[in-house]
Amino acid sequence: MNNLYVVLSIFITIAIYFIFLKIYNIKKNILLHPNIATTIILIILLYITKIPYESYNIGGKYITSFLGLCIVVLAIPMYQTLQLLKENFKLIVLTSLVSIYTSFFSMIIFAKILSVPKFLVYSLIPKSITSAMAIEASRFTNGNESIAILGVMVSGILGAIIGRFILDLIRIRNPIARGCAFGMSAHVLGTTQALEEGAITGSFSAISIPVTGVLTIINLPLFTKLIGYILK
Repeated sequence: MNNLYVVLSIFITIAIYFIFLKIYNIKKNILLHPNIATTIILIILLYITKIPYESYNIGGKYITSFLGLCIVVLAIPMYQTLQLLKENFKLIVLTSLVSIYTSFFSMIIFAKILSVPKFLVYSLIPKSITSAMAIEASRFTNGNESIAILGVMVSGILGAIIGRFILDLIRIRNPIARGCAFGMSAHVLGTTQALEEGAITGSFSAISIPVTGVLTIINLPLFTKLIGYILK
């Protein structure tokens, strides 16, 4: 039975992804982006068929294991703008720190107001980094792995859907600023949108992903202590 779940999970996920990849290449609608559409369709399928996520993930975990390797592909646009990245690296680190702390304290404020359980907050600390890093981060904070992944998915999808609109609304035109915003708030999904705007925007979004991820991991001990102190 487990072998059946493995085959079905992998086949269905890849099939849905490639269907929407074809559709997205024809009609550039963000809701039809294969990363977003595949996630939504899989959630609907699991809900309708009553298949537990744990059963689906027997095969899904094999796809997830390739996430770290896929990030390496983002090195291509980074290499193309290497000199520009070197010149602005300190700015990227500083901006990432501001992003991390702004995200954390805004989450704490809402958690305090809405009386959100602490374990949920622990799980959502790594919501703005990649799934692979978020899984490890949730283990460190004793959060829930599934909730951590869900937080990453939601932040990525929302960032990809409304990120460009918000940046246009507040008139941020600089490709470096736009790239950092996409990468630091919506990780890989945001970077797919950034790459469509050009090599500079895409490369700064790509470099923002590991920088934000590493800085988030470094700050985890501090964040967990602050949550314990503030959300008593």
